[in-house]
Amino acid sequence: MNAERETVPERPDLTEWYLAHRRYLLSVAYRMLGTCADAEDAVHDVFLHLQDRDASAIREPRPYLTKMVVRRCLDILKSARKKRETYVGPWLPEPDVRPADEEPVSGMLLEETVSYALMVVMERLTPGERAVFLLHEAFGYGYGETAAALGKTEAACRQLMSRIRRKLDGEWPEPVPKQQARELVLRFLEAAASGRMESLVMLLREDIAVVTDGGGRVSAALRPLLGIERAAAFVLGLAAKYGKSDIEVVPVLVNGEMGLGFREQGAWTTVLAFEWRDGKLRRMFIVRNPDKLERLVRAEDRPWG
Repeated sequence: MNAERETVPERPDLTEWYLAHRRYLLSVAYRMLGTCADAEDAVHDVFLHLQDRDASAIREPRPYLTKMVVRRCLDILKSARKKRETYVGPWLPEPDVRPADEEPVSGMLLEETVSYALMVVMERLTPGERAVFLLHEAFGYGYGETAAALGKTEAACRQLMSRIRRKLDGEWPEPVPKQQARELVLRFLEAAASGRMESLVMLLREDIAVVTDGGGRVSAALRPLLGIERAAAFVLGLAAKYGKSDIEVVPVLVNGEMGLGFREQGAWTTVLAFEWRDGKLRRMFIVRNPDKLERLVRAEDRPWG
């Protein structure tokens, strides 16, 4: 009788799976979808679906759960793309913001950090390309594992990666050491606060772009600002405006890299993320849509929760 009991696989405890793999699955879903709320919904949907399945035969839950989360994200992206076509102004991912002195592992991010600039670049990919890219490049899955997770052939995944590399050629953000990034951000702040165009221009690349996301909810540029003159004038205008008001500028980590947060009368209203190349600013992303700062605002009750 005892022998028979030992041969019967026990139903896995989904609560244990949830606690063990939730943060990892959220990081996968967030990188796929670009918003924390959608990521949480995707992971929740997967575990809700598992309630009606006999998962006792699943010996390796993490790969299985990853596959389910990625496929759920692909479904969500198909409908999200249609909504973004009517979005007011540029659409930017929701930033994952943490204190500047905190390790990224404590937030949504894990060791497989994907910078905010790369999150923006990935918006150029189709949902299928995005899934292959993240699994293979960000999470280190082999082509065979990637193919199994997506229900594709290994050859198809290799072809997709080749297409992705061609599509993003020259657009890959270059990683910048944390200390160097901190120094560059501080220099940027000083130059903007000085009000001197020449000081700011020295930090900008010729091909700089400033992208703002207000979502039609708050004031924001409806198109990217391209080139040194337009970008510098925009930044100096903001600095002059903010310099006369009660606005607190706080160094923060944005998706694991140095950025800035703005607080007005104690409320978070703006997050800035930067992409540096060769010591100069190549892209600046300004998130002002209150919906995408909601988690940061809620953290006031439980700091950086």
